[in-house]
Amino acid sequence: MQSESATNPRPWYKEPYVWMLFAFPTSSIIVCMLLLSYAINTKDTLVRDNYYKDGLAMNQEFKWDHKARNMDISLEMKIEDNTAVLNILSSRLDMPTTLQIKFSHPTLHTLDRDSLLQRQPGTHTYQGFIDNLQDGRYYIQVESAEQSWRIRSELWVKNSVMAKL
Repeated sequence: MQSESATNPRPWYKEPYVWMLFAFPTSSIIVCMLLLSYAINTKDTLVRDNYYKDGLAMNQEFKWDHKARNMDISLEMKIEDNTAVLNILSSRLDMPTTLQIKFSHPTLHTLDRDSLLQRQPGTHTYQGFIDNLQDGRYYIQVESAEQSWRIRSELWVKNSVMAKL
C-alpha cells in the first residue's frame, strides 16, 4: 500500500523551493525600482550646470595662479571660532585692501563658506568673519580681485590651528 502523499503530489504553490525561485528576482526588481526612483527624484549636487563656461574661463583663472606663484606670495591662515585671520608672509606686490577667501567642501555644497577679509592697518594681517566652519577637508581659495592673483590649496581645517598656503 502506498501512502496518499506519494500518489497525490503537492501542488506547486505549496513547495518552498518555488517561492525561493520567485523571491530573489522579485526582490531585485523591487530594489532596482526604488533606486531608480531615488536617482530620478534627487538632484546631483556635484554636477555644475555651466560647465562649458567654466571651461572657457579656465585659462584666465590659471593666469591668476601663475601670477601668485611668480610674485612669491605665501600665506598663513588661522581660523578661531568664527574669525578667519590671514597673514601674508611674503609678496613682491603691495598689500591689497581686501582678500576674498572661499572654503569649498569636496562633496557637500551646503558646507561651503565665503568671507571677505579686511586688512588691519599697518600690518600684513587680514581678518574677517566666517560662518560656522566645521572641521574637515576643504578646498581653499584666497584671491585678490584688485591685483588679479589667486592661491588655491587643499587642507584639513581645524579650529585654532595655523596652516600655511
